[in-house]
Amino acid sequence: MMTLEQLPPKGVKREQAILELGKDEANAELLFQLVNTEKGKYKTAAQKALAHLEYAPAAPLWAKLVKGKWMGSNIMSDACSDCVSEQIAPVILKTLSKLLDEGDTKPLDIEQLNFCFHLMLGKASPKMLEVYRFLAENTQRIAQLKRTPVYSDDDCTSWWITDGLRIWDATPKEKEKIPAVVLTASLIRNPDERLQALADELNERYGGNWLMPVFMKAIITQPKEQVYETYSPLLDTPQKGYLFHALGMLHYRCYPEGWTYERLGPDGMIALIFWGNYSYGTYDTRFMIERYVDLDERWLFDLAKDPEGRKPTVTWQTYNRSGVLYGSYDEMFISLLPRKVENPELKSILRDYFRIRSEKVKVEESIAVYKDAAERFGDE
Repeated sequence: MMTLEQLPPKGVKREQAILELGKDEANAELLFQLVNTEKGKYKTAAQKALAHLEYAPAAPLWAKLVKGKWMGSNIMSDACSDCVSEQIAPVILKTLSKLLDEGDTKPLDIEQLNFCFHLMLGKASPKMLEVYRFLAENTQRIAQLKRTPVYSDDDCTSWWITDGLRIWDATPKEKEKIPAVVLTASLIRNPDERLQALADELNERYGGNWLMPVFMKAIITQPKEQVYETYSPLLDTPQKGYLFHALGMLHYRCYPEGWTYERLGPDGMIALIFWGNYSYGTYDTRFMIERYVDLDERWLFDLAKDPEGRKPTVTWQTYNRSGVLYGSYDEMFISLLPRKVENPELKSILRDYFRIRSEKVKVEESIAVYKDAAERFGDE
């Protein structure tokens, strides 16, 4: 527990020290004091830190912020506390209901819609679970939404939830995935048992897209062998596409030999999301969440089958600065692979797979996914 006197006097060090206070419930009272005494970036840091804690006296603050500018998304999106969740969920539900009513009759400015989605991330309180149930009941209305243009010559065919989750052909079939994609991201952020149970509930009730969060829940919480045995049989069914969308939120982080810059973390498979959006010169609510997971190697052998066949699109993938080949199964696949594959049998299969795919798929030379594959698995 830190005291006010122990905080650095000013600058980045003070701001970071205030943010660190959010890791210990014992600091709640001090943070609440700072919220009421600090100004500018220090006040914002205190609000962000306090939002992570279960501190009942702060409840009126969260209820006020969600009704204000950007719905408090820059403060509360990355917080999972029930204290925040219970205060903001009714406002989110009311806002979503209003927006869907408007969207039934006219194109919608989706900025506020996305603020609602951003605020839902990882929150599992009873009232927030009702927001998910509302979205599940209204999936078809979401699928039919049209949006207003955001720039000149905007044909309004693209759609995005966050700056890192966007598609470029927003068909109703793709937009109806949005609620399930948000729950999948929430489980990466916070695999709370209540969110896990909700994923099972919605999958049992509605099926279809709701397999995505159920599969992600399994990846995060179950032994990799069990996940493979349970879900790999679905690769031979029409449900396989839902598995690919969940796998599109995984990434094997690996650095080239001789990498001299700072590493974000050790090599390994991570569940990864880029959350939030920005408006140039107005707001920036973006942040990144990652969680280390493990994936049975047998998935890689399965995904490399039938290189001559037609591959499904994998639209809701998580991208850093957006993808280079939008909707690409092959890009999803290569993102799961370490830079150096140790298994010689797998490496040989991958070499043949990507060689055939690069010959079959007609893309511009600038498309990096097959160049990357050739570099990793080409003839030695």
